[in-house]
Amino acid sequence: MNFLKQSSGAKIYVSTLPFTQEVQICHIQGSQQQVNDALSLIRKKFKDLDLSNCVPLPCLSITSWLLLPQDVFVEVIVSRVEAGHHLFIQQHKHPSYQALPTLIQHMQLCYSQPGCPSLPTPVEAPVTGSGWQRAQVIQYDRESGMAHIRYVDNGGYDTVNSASLRQIRSDFVALPFQASEVLLDNIAPLPGEEEFSLEAKAALEELTANMALIIKVTGSQDGLPLVHMWKQAGDEVVLVNRLLSECEFCTWFETQ
Repeated sequence: MNFLKQSSGAKIYVSTLPFTQEVQICHIQGSQQQVNDALSLIRKKFKDLDLSNCVPLPCLSITSWLLLPQDVFVEVIVSRVEAGHHLFIQQHKHPSYQALPTLIQHMQLCYSQPGCPSLPTPVEAPVTGSGWQRAQVIQYDRESGMAHIRYVDNGGYDTVNSASLRQIRSDFVALPFQASEVLLDNIAPLPGEEEFSLEAKAALEELTANMALIIKVTGSQDGLPLVHMWKQAGDEVVLVNRLLSECEFCTWFETQ
C-alpha cells in the first residue's frame, strides 16, 4: 500500500462493506494522472483483477436530490424549521424514505472504523447523539479549517471543524437526499421588520411538529421552491401560511 501511495502520489484507502468481510472497496483520491498511475500499478500487481467496476466519487448532481413534484399535492413531514417561513421537509411516503434508517446504520458501522478518508465533498458529518449524517459542504474557510455544511437528509445548517468530516462512500449516495428546503409562499415579515421573528419560527415549529402535512409547490424564490402548506385542525384543513398571518406572526400578501 505504501509503495502504491509513494509511486503514484495518490491517497489510497481500503474499507470493508458493512455486514460483510467478503467485499472490500479501494478508494483512490488524487488528480486524474495520480489515479491513473495508481490503477496502472494495481493492474501490474494483480493481473487477474477486474478494474472495470471503478466508480468515480459522485458530485451533487440534481439527480442526487429527491425533488418535489410540481402541480400536485404531496404529503410530507417537517424535519427542521430554519425561520418563520423557511423549513426542511421530507416526503415520508416516498419508497426511498423507508431505506434511510438502514443507510444510517450502514454509515454508523462504516465510519466507526479508523482510516476513513477525510474531505472532499459530499461528506459524512458526525451529529451529537445521532451518529453520522450525509452532508454537503457549502463553504470552507481554509485559515480556520471550519466548514459550513447542510445536512441533506434531515435538513439544517451547521458550522463544524473540517477535521471531523469524512469523505462519503460512493454507494452511500445511491439513495436520494431526503430533505427538501422550501419557503412558505405569500407571507412576509411584519411591517418594519427585515426578518421573520423568533416567535414566528417557534409558532411554525409548534404548528407543524409530529404530524403529516400537505404541500403544493406554487413557484420558486432564490432557487428554493415556494409552497403552500396545509394541516388538519379538528374537522378542518387549514392553510399554515394563512394561519401564521392571522396569528400576527407575519403579514399576508397576494401573489401578483
